[in-house]
Amino acid sequence: MDHATIRRPPGLRGIETLCARYLRRRFKPHAHDEYILGVIESGVHAVWHGGEGHLVPGGSVVVMRPGDVHHGGAGDARGWSQRMIYIPEAAMREILADLGDRDSPPSPDFGAAFHARPDLARRFAALHETLHAAPEALARDVALDALMRAVLRELAPGLRSRATPSPEGRIDDAVEYLRSRVDEDVALEELCAVSGLRRRQTIAAFQRRTGLPPHAWHLQQKIRKTQGLLRAGMSAARAAAETGFADQSHMTRHFTAIVGVTPGAYARS
Repeated sequence: MDHATIRRPPGLRGIETLCARYLRRRFKPHAHDEYILGVIESGVHAVWHGGEGHLVPGGSVVVMRPGDVHHGGAGDARGWSQRMIYIPEAAMREILADLGDRDSPPSPDFGAAFHARPDLARRFAALHETLHAAPEALARDVALDALMRAVLRELAPGLRSRATPSPEGRIDDAVEYLRSRVDEDVALEELCAVSGLRRRQTIAAFQRRTGLPPHAWHLQQKIRKTQGLLRAGMSAARAAAETGFADQSHMTRHFTAIVGVTPGAYARS
């Protein structure tokens, strides 16, 4: 059965994400106003694009420009699974300026629409899952940065950033900003305002200073605070709320991955 979810993560300049499993769906000829970056995770997608028919198997990365007309459906009886990102032109210009450290970057030239890159496809899918489903703004922001850097580095090498010294800005202030907001959902734009750096520069400088990207470091602070609350006798549900997790299950998943035991086992120890 066909199933798809489409989301517009808040704070990401109108970018939309799609996660879909299609068996019978057939798309009429159409074009998008946005750039499309995506991956075929499994199965085979039959696509008509650029005047030619293509069979696009799992492990393929898909890139299309605004206005590219395409249509298609399943390439065989298995159908296909895909993950897509729709990036408005204005958002793409901002992303390219940030990643390339230049104010007027050229448009990306991907050379072709379909690329057989299984390793890149796996990385894309993992980062897309965070971008599509993570409740934390920082996790989504950093996933988008990593995803775009991976795709542009491998498929549009002409857009590589210029060799310039990596600035530190006011990164100590950014670290303290996150430390003082353990229970909040902080966006990367807020850290950039504090550090005085671009998005990519802020992520890189933060990781050089702390050893972790901002979202992972912030999560670690949340878990440390949770440990203290649990030792003081607070319930896991209350501790999750006090530290800004979406819910108790969200906290439990991250707590176990960092501490090695569940919050309940930790509280009983």
